[in-house]
Amino acid sequence: MFRFSMTCFIIGAAALSGCNTRHDKAMHFVAGAAVSKHVGAQAYHPAAGCAAAIAAGIAKEAIDAAGFGMVDRKDALATAAGCSYTIRF
Repeated sequence: MFRFSMTCFIIGAAALSGCNTRHDKAMHFVAGAAVSKHVGAQAYHPAAGCAAAIAAGIAKEAIDAAGFGMVDRKDALATAAGCSYTIRF
């Protein structure tokens, strides 16, 4: 399952790299929600999913900083905010 999760993360990061559309933040939010939902379901704990969404946002910006895209801290925040979609308050 870990291999599947990492494959999904890499494909998602590659798909979002270089996104300079007007829907960029929405795409980051949806990616964060997807990561959060998947990891939360696998770990049986929504906080683990939220942590994964935060990690995915940071990792994506690290990939961008390595020269594969444009760094935007708001993208990381939008990805991390995706976990709010899967957390019950």
